[in-house]
Amino acid sequence: MSEEAIAAQIREDICSGVDGTDTCCGVIGEVGCSWPITDFEKRSLRSSAAMQSELGSPAILHPGRNPEAPFETMRIFLEAGGVADKTVMSHLDRTFLNTEQFLEFAKLGCYCELDLFGVEVSHYQLCKEMDMPSDAQRIAFIRALLDSGYDRRVLVAHDIHTKHRLKKYGGHGYTHILENVVPKMKQRGFTEEEVKVILTHNPAEWLTFTK
Repeated sequence: MSEEAIAAQIREDICSGVDGTDTCCGVIGEVGCSWPITDFEKRSLRSSAAMQSELGSPAILHPGRNPEAPFETMRIFLEAGGVADKTVMSHLDRTFLNTEQFLEFAKLGCYCELDLFGVEVSHYQLCKEMDMPSDAQRIAFIRALLDSGYDRRVLVAHDIHTKHRLKKYGGHGYTHILENVVPKMKQRGFTEEEVKVILTHNPAEWLTFTK
């Protein structure tokens, strides 16, 4: 598909409805990218950026599995007209290896999402040279972002996409953040207001259309 065709599809899905229905999408994405970024992925990013600029919609991007990927993905997206403060970069907790990378990326102004809460195995089958962080390490990364003034640019999630992570099959389920992560955050000095900003304010700000 050309950039124009992708943009037209996004516009239809948001403004008219999906697949002939009147059910409209509320977010662009997750716009998937690998590493290195392919030509199609660049077209997809540019089309998504153009539609975000036109419609004022939220967007979420999926970076490749390399610490350089979020930076390059955002560069392409922003140069095509994307809006940083309406955009989420997902999966940063399996992409960045240290606090410095998180803080450098946060300067771009988009939402930094740590969305693999509940995954506590060091082996990452999709990128064997990288160790998957624990929830405690994710919380520490968030603390560093907040301490550097990025409290309004943090989002959290579970990225649940397999049955074994549901409670029915012995997993932690969709309540894991509320039942287990938030208490741990408070034990580590997070205030009620900081938790509310991350869980309530930031998602609402991101998901609100600006046009």
